[in-house]
Amino acid sequence: MRTSLTFVILFVPVLAVGHGGGLDSFDCHHNRKAGGYHCHQGEKAGKQYTSKQEMLTGVQGVKSEQKRNNSSSKPTLSNGIHQGKVVSIADGDTLTLLIDNIQYRIRLAEIDTPEKKQPYGTKARQALSKLVFGEEIKVNVQTTDRYGRSVARVYADDVDVCAELVRQGMAWVYRKYVKDESLFDMEQEAQNASRGLWSLPESQRVPPWEWRRGN
Repeated sequence: MRTSLTFVILFVPVLAVGHGGGLDSFDCHHNRKAGGYHCHQGEKAGKQYTSKQEMLTGVQGVKSEQKRNNSSSKPTLSNGIHQGKVVSIADGDTLTLLIDNIQYRIRLAEIDTPEKKQPYGTKARQALSKLVFGEEIKVNVQTTDRYGRSVARVYADDVDVCAELVRQGMAWVYRKYVKDESLFDMEQEAQNASRGLWSLPESQRVPPWEWRRGN
């Protein structure tokens, strides 16, 4: 006698697998699969952000296309005076300015501060941060450089930030681009007083434009 065998296929629902990653001190974490940053607990539970910075500051991160080296994809400011809030400091002469929820990279005009790996590079960045970070400032844009940064003189209240960095001995006058001849007097004064980088041994006082050529 022939026996018929019947196979029953059971469909068992597959439970969704969590995207992993422990919660940080804000009860939030980065989504490793989908990207972004979101919260599971607390007052921000269920909310989605592009980054932790956006959650903390309310400022949307710069879009990925703006991070590319192609300067044409970066937002730039027209020549003249603009006002906004400083939301980050890259180094002693570069900051990010927020205007109408758009971030602009600003390169301080007519000065050059030590690079990050140079002596006084970190101190120059700290000096700029102390003067402008989180503050509403004015910038007088002169041009746009090859990296897509708006080159500008920067003012925090009544402080000329570019001149102040030179006065503190945190920057050289940028010989190739200087227009304000009074900056040379401030640089000489800082050098005579051995302020900032001028307190370094002479062998370590390498102008950034020369240091970049050798590195």
